[in-house]
Amino acid sequence: MKTSKRNRLLGLALTGGFSLFGASGAFAAAGDVISNTATLGYSVGGTAQTGIESGTGAGNSIPGAGNGTATTFMEDRLINFNVVRGGATGTAVPGGTLQSVQYTLTNTGNGSQGFLLKGLNNADGTADPWGGTNDEFDATAVQTFVESGVTGGFQPAEDTAAFVATLAGADSVDVYVVSTIPLVDTGGAPLVNANVAVMTLVAQAAIPASTGIAGDAVVADDNGNASPGGTGFTNGTADVTAGVAATIADDPATEQIVFNDADGTQAGTGVADIVKNAQHSDDSSYTIQSAALTVAKVSSALWDFVNLNVSPKSIPGGSVIRYTVTVTNAAGAADATLTSIIDDLPLSLDAQFGDGNAANAPVSGANNVRITDGLGAVVFCQADAGDTTPVDGCDSAFGGTANRLSVDLSAVAGITNVLQATQTLTIEFDVVLP
Repeated sequence: MKTSKRNRLLGLALTGGFSLFGASGAFAAAGDVISNTATLGYSVGGTAQTGIESGTGAGNSIPGAGNGTATTFMEDRLINFNVVRGGATGTAVPGGTLQSVQYTLTNTGNGSQGFLLKGLNNADGTADPWGGTNDEFDATAVQTFVESGVTGGFQPAEDTAAFVATLAGADSVDVYVVSTIPLVDTGGAPLVNANVAVMTLVAQAAIPASTGIAGDAVVADDNGNASPGGTGFTNGTADVTAGVAATIADDPATEQIVFNDADGTQAGTGVADIVKNAQHSDDSSYTIQSAALTVAKVSSALWDFVNLNVSPKSIPGGSVIRYTVTVTNAAGAADATLTSIIDDLPLSLDAQFGDGNAANAPVSGANNVRITDGLGAVVFCQADAGDTTPVDGCDSAFGGTANRLSVDLSAVAGITNVLQATQTLTIEFDVVLP
């Protein structure tokens, strides 16, 4: 601010016998009144005379303390602030709700300020500021929330304010853009790990003690600068009207407004942001980090009536066929909680039962489903047509209009149904080829 420079000058003795007093070296805040009086010391014929204080308007010529009047002016308001993305991309799950990405808003002006907030998608192909792939999808239900300070990181139950009511000069606060993530990208392909959506947080200057309404926005200064406004601030409740630029002469008796914000990435209208428009913004991104599951199913002949267990073939007439379903989670993927495996089998197959060979038990026995979890634990469960109360998580329906194996992986005791990166889970069961 120029005020501190002015105050230093006011503290210097003037040549020719002038001196000043009443000046302060403190950095004044917006709205503060700066007041001081100059006193002239002089002599006539070598005899010192009573000093004359300065006066406003036509001045003062009456010697003596208290005869002058102080010269005052009001400290003008410098609106300056910045939005900076947080320390990393926001990880998100396809179909996830309340997925967050963090930014920091800092008030670098000389007075307390309110701020309206808005989250924006970027166009397809926008570069990821974190160096990932370019923008490939758009988030929906985009909202903004302000960190409450109770618990770090976005907490839906705690961080409920959609705007910053008052932020003191030199203070900062974390702000979250919070969205719903689609299941597919803009081309309709399912979202997979490393897909990116580039997001923008726009902050709009508002009056201190803002209530989050559009009328609280500060949309013009006294230096010929105006805000572009924009719709959808504070989660769609503030549609800020663009300001009208006007230049107003300096008025020492009034707190005037000066915008000094830098250019950001997007304005509230979605166009490129410019300097001194009471808005600032920065880009961050969502990066998809989900499970990357592969499901493979193979079959192999286990027994037939010709070869028995020696190099058996899939011969009609009672051959036993073993199915193995393998679920694999790729390296670097997020944990996956597996809920169920449902296998609809051809009606031509018969219910599972033993092949008479003890070496193949118990998969071909009463407990005819073998499950091996990602940690290597092995359990067996029964899935026969007569298993009307599948307390072990396994069930089946064979004959009639459906042949189905159903395994509720969350109900099978003795295994973990959480599959971490690089882990596999297998389900093995036998069927009969009539």
